Amino acid sequence: MTSTLAQKTVYENKSHAAVQLPLTPELQQYHENGTFALVEDPQNTKRASIVGMFVLRPAKEAWIGNPTSFSDAKHWAFNVKGADGGWLIANGNAVDAYRLALQYGVSDAVMVGSTTVAKEGVPHDGHKGYLWQPYGPANWPHLRAADPNLAAKIARQREEWQKLGYLSGRKYPAQIVITGSGEHRPGTRDILEASIFYETHPDGTPIEAYVLTSESGAQKIRERAGKYPLAGGIDKILLPLSPPGEPDKLDIARVPQFLYDSLGMRIVNHDGGQTILSEFSKAGALPQLNLTLARNRSVAQVFADYPLEHAPVRLTEEDRTRLISELDSRIQYFFTGPEGRIPAELIAAQIITDAAQDVAVVSFDARKLHGL
Repeated sequence: MTSTLAQKTVYENKSHAAVQLPLTPELQQYHENGTFALVEDPQNTKRASIVGMFVLRPAKEAWIGNPTSFSDAKHWAFNVKGADGGWLIANGNAVDAYRLALQYGVSDAVMVGSTTVAKEGVPHDGHKGYLWQPYGPANWPHLRAADPNLAAKIARQREEWQKLGYLSGRKYPAQIVITGSGEHRPGTRDILEASIFYETHPDGTPIEAYVLTSESGAQKIRERAGKYPLAGGIDKILLPLSPPGEPDKLDIARVPQFLYDSLGMRIVNHDGGQTILSEFSKAGALPQLNLTLARNRSVAQVFADYPLEHAPVRLTEEDRTRLISELDSRIQYFFTGPEGRIPAELIAAQIITDAAQDVAVVSFDARKLHGL
């Protein structure tokens, strides 16, 4: 019986992959001829290689074509307001969850925009705040069913890349919240309440967490930090980075060099959201974009087939009916160009498909892209 994690590399463009990092034999069992492509080699550039990631699905028309024909599909959606988060877009796909765990596990840090952290990272309504750590998705029920030892295998993969010099000695990736302004909008949750600042790893060690912001943003955070338990150590988590003479601005263009020089980071995973990924792209700080492109069903079809087998959130029938009727106003598109198609400036360096042909994981060279 074929594992639900089985994958096959169907395309490689070596001229757009600076290095193909090897996978350990225990993970290679899920990858036919598989490697992990990096568009930039941090050992050569001497700056952090930032890899953006998202799971996308066509809004209303499924993509049926060959996995190399992704440019034919249109209106790629990353979220539906009212059913926020990648869970709906991913539709319980085990390979997408695996890629999430893997990319967290083989990075020195995971960067996330403040809006995403406020929505997903702060405990609320009985839900624990999300941690952008490999052991999180590795322990989701459908991944544990596929491989109950996946978290340990990814940890060993991390150790192998550390021996090769592609990761620092960190046991777990650090967490970096990105907020240029440092502001907390009334009526929203504050990023300083996020679980990443208070929880510990499975081994009991504290999570290494930072806030990347402007100089002015850092001051705004200091001013309200007294309301939270981390107040005494607030300066240890703040990473102020502004261009000379522009204290209100976050110097995104300098982030890869800053993370490499100041924190010894070589590979950094950027988990969005879409707005901050676009800002990194415009600044030339996002050389690579790894997209899990869901193929067989559109977002509209996913709603029609609901409930999902592995959904972490349950929608009532009333909610589902309302979301379907209001889909046009609620759906959010990743690409803003004509018909929301994948831009020609994104060049595929590697394409991987799952055994069910439900997703294509595409590692794109994004160095010629100037915003999403």
